[in-house]
Amino acid sequence: MTRPTLRRFLSLPLSLMGALRLAALSPAPAPEPSKVLDSVFPAIVRIEAIRLMPNEGHLTKAWTAGSGAIFSSEGYVLTNCHVTEDVDTYRCYLFDGQHVDARLVGQDPLTDIAVLKLDLTQLRSGTGKLPVVLFGDSDKIVPGETVFALGSPGFLEQSVTKGIVSNPSLVLPERTVGKMFLRGEDVGMLVRWILHDASIFGGNSGGPLVDGNGYVIGVNEIGVFNLGGAIPGNLAHSVAEQLITGGHVVRGWSGLTVQPRLESEGSETGVVVSDVQDASPSSKAGLQPGDVILACDGVPIEGAQEAAIAHFYRMETSKPPGSLFKVDYLRAGQPKTAVITLELRQPAQADNEELPEWGAVARDLTPSVIREELLPDSSGVLLINIRPGGPSGQAEPDLRFGDVIIAVADKPVADVAALRRQTAAFFPDSEVALTKPTIVTFRRDGAVLEAAIDLQNTNPHHIAPSVHKAWLGADSQPLTPKLNKRLGINSSDGGARLTRIFPGTDAEKAGLKVGDVLVSMDGISIAERRAEDRQVLERLVRQYKVGTTAQVHLWRDGKEMDVPVTFEVQPTPTAEMPLWEDEKLEFEVREIAFDDRTRLQLDPADTGVLVSTTTQAGWAELAGLVGDDLIVAANGSPVATIEELRKARSEAIAAGKRWLVLKVRRRGETLFVEINLSHLKK
Repeated sequence: MTRPTLRRFLSLPLSLMGALRLAALSPAPAPEPSKVLDSVFPAIVRIEAIRLMPNEGHLTKAWTAGSGAIFSSEGYVLTNCHVTEDVDTYRCYLFDGQHVDARLVGQDPLTDIAVLKLDLTQLRSGTGKLPVVLFGDSDKIVPGETVFALGSPGFLEQSVTKGIVSNPSLVLPERTVGKMFLRGEDVGMLVRWILHDASIFGGNSGGPLVDGNGYVIGVNEIGVFNLGGAIPGNLAHSVAEQLITGGHVVRGWSGLTVQPRLESEGSETGVVVSDVQDASPSSKAGLQPGDVILACDGVPIEGAQEAAIAHFYRMETSKPPGSLFKVDYLRAGQPKTAVITLELRQPAQADNEELPEWGAVARDLTPSVIREELLPDSSGVLLINIRPGGPSGQAEPDLRFGDVIIAVADKPVADVAALRRQTAAFFPDSEVALTKPTIVTFRRDGAVLEAAIDLQNTNPHHIAPSVHKAWLGADSQPLTPKLNKRLGINSSDGGARLTRIFPGTDAEKAGLKVGDVLVSMDGISIAERRAEDRQVLERLVRQYKVGTTAQVHLWRDGKEMDVPVTFEVQPTPTAEMPLWEDEKLEFEVREIAFDDRTRLQLDPADTGVLVSTTTQAGWAELAGLVGDDLIVAANGSPVATIEELRKARSEAIAAGKRWLVLKVRRRGETLFVEINLSHLKK
């Protein structure tokens, strides 16, 4: 049997998460859609976001999109936490075509709700009061009620679809669907979804589910086949208000983990205590695994299986830290009561932090991680992503995912901030590429290990100037036997056919021409007969001193002749050109080399700096900058040198500009590339 599919509509592409099949009920009489369009449509927001994703020890940048709704005239936007998860910058597109920046006010992974704040200073003059949505009472929804799903599927313009409510209080069955985790939190602990058949797609996440009167009664989040699941509006609105007030939701925590009643015990109500965390409030109150909780604060546990679990956690987390939480339970069939003093519920997962000098991405430890990894205390830094060729990946022994750094050079590491400070102390001059050998102490699978690591404050570019030898200002190709025969040249050893004469060189002054076939030099044969022989001429020229002259025997137009050629010093190789890596914007540029001008067919008068590389999925690549782009101006100022580019960049940041606008030449065309500077201000 093929299992149905549960989809979480965070952005594109969709993530597959499990399975479910429910039948829609017969629709009730449909309300007038114009109420929805007139009152709600203008408040719908398309959200464009840049997400930072760990990859190869680096936080790569990826474009993603979602939906939201303005629910306050102050510019607050309600959306999903999985739209804002790990996002660095936001751009919101309004119904009237305006687009403004936004900042994250707060996000709550346990309910998958987040709030953004529009930058109202960027609105056009005369915009007037923002349109806002109004909330209805999601507790009054009934099966068969007509609903409308609004949002921006696929980051298209705002759209609406129509359907009916299939189930107003859905609990996802773990055995057939699995759990939905977000930043380490089980979303199904608290959320009972409104299941409906109004079509939603990738990009609809965070968009409102609206009743026939135009009131928001849900926030669309997941998809189940052709059905959608929305977070109830009452829950979403309550969480949003708490995020605006304090930036996060404060919840009580007992330290209990519960599961459904065992089938061997029959179908009785309640939940079984499966685990009691050491030193937690429940442990102090005497609760034990196997206890069966029947009621909390005098309210009986409702339902069975996942519904009962969700009911217990909703009652627990609805109480603030420090409050008393009374549980009635059975132990070995005997009724008992315990009063638990709740503590603050801590986040399950910390933010990702990039450590460039380590070639790794890391997180602070949380109580959840400490427990899962059986760590003795809260000090240390958890490695979650490693670049194999970077300092951590090349350490002896190599550092790995899940390792916890606890000391560097025998100095204890408390958290990521402390590790950054200790690392920065190794590199007092950030402009100088240095390598710092040291010892790192870390935990792995209960053991404490040490590794030798060479930290690097940048990717060093070792430019070792070479001795510039003699050079012939021309390109050539080998004279293969077939070319030899068809060109009518009688050269048993082959030769070098000139394909290009560089202007202004001694080769041009000597009168060499494209099509000349050089067969010998001062009587020494130029034995180029195969493709792999193409460097014979170059090696022969390098044996001469700069400024010396050689007699070159060649064929031209079927005739043999001798031409004296003076050799000049070779141009500076590409590998020796000055370069600069912008580590923050993630691209590298260099001065234009002679080979660059030749390869890209640039005029001698062309100026600028050449993009040598861009970091994969980095800020510059995301903006559209590519290798071999010639940067000729930055924010309107001409760029002829690396220093001029650095100056323009610094001035843009100092002036608080959002964009670094680069004018570039690419394959004979001119275009403009905008690199986002917002993240540099954080």
